[in-house]
Amino acid sequence: MSKEKELFRKKHELFLSMIFGAFSISDEKLYEIIYDFALIEYRHLNWLGTRFSEEKKEFDYDYDRGSVKFEAKDNFELFQLLKTQIADMKTYYEKDSMFERFESDEEFFVQKLDALMQKEDSNQPITAFDKKRVLEDFTLDKTSTDALTQFLFEETYKEYELIMVYTYSNFYTDSKVLSNIFIDLIYESFFHLKSFARMLSKMGILYLPRQIVQSVYKFDDLKQFLLDGIEEEKMAKEECIKLSQAVKNEELSNFFTFINNQENYHIELMQKALKIIS
Repeated sequence: MSKEKELFRKKHELFLSMIFGAFSISDEKLYEIIYDFALIEYRHLNWLGTRFSEEKKEFDYDYDRGSVKFEAKDNFELFQLLKTQIADMKTYYEKDSMFERFESDEEFFVQKLDALMQKEDSNQPITAFDKKRVLEDFTLDKTSTDALTQFLFEETYKEYELIMVYTYSNFYTDSKVLSNIFIDLIYESFFHLKSFARMLSKMGILYLPRQIVQSVYKFDDLKQFLLDGIEEEKMAKEECIKLSQAVKNEELSNFFTFINNQENYHIELMQKALKIIS
């Protein structure tokens, strides 16, 4: 494996560990800290992919993700897992301004994690994997819980996939308008991913979405990819409507109606992209 491929994969793994580690944390303030770090790691990954694409160097997402580690019994164990993975990244960095930025950011992450680990009240149990399937503050019957669980599993993978596919596509587009559309869709998918994964975490069923196979993001026909994406968004809309009706809870129903309405504009953005490439 080339050093570029290995570096991109390790960076992707660190991003996944960071963002799903953040999702697993119960305390909102601590969650926000680690989630912000994860978004910076995504920015690193974006810069790295942009450079490699410009240099015509091969890289991908399709590999065994055994180095992704975020499941922990408490916050301190999670912080230590993240510190270990950050330390491992240093061996892959070269000497230039981009890698110096990576190192500087990650040195700060470690300093912040160390500071948090000096405060005992930062160490709380992690319940994101206990499989209780109960959403706090909501009373749901088994049918509603089953419907919500299935939806969250499917949509968490979908939003993760969309983030990575649109990111990859953006590496190879020369159109500023098309790039802006991809960026808008990425931002939207980050919000959806966060919303769905946090619910999974609170229900004790947080999981790492399956890996993305190359055929999903290394496609030859952008028009067909967008057409397929529009159909996928339409299906997601239908699932949102079904779930809104099935959960029998006004607050949750309103949330999924809100998500459904956002999908309308995703379709509009993809239709705009279709017009551009046509």
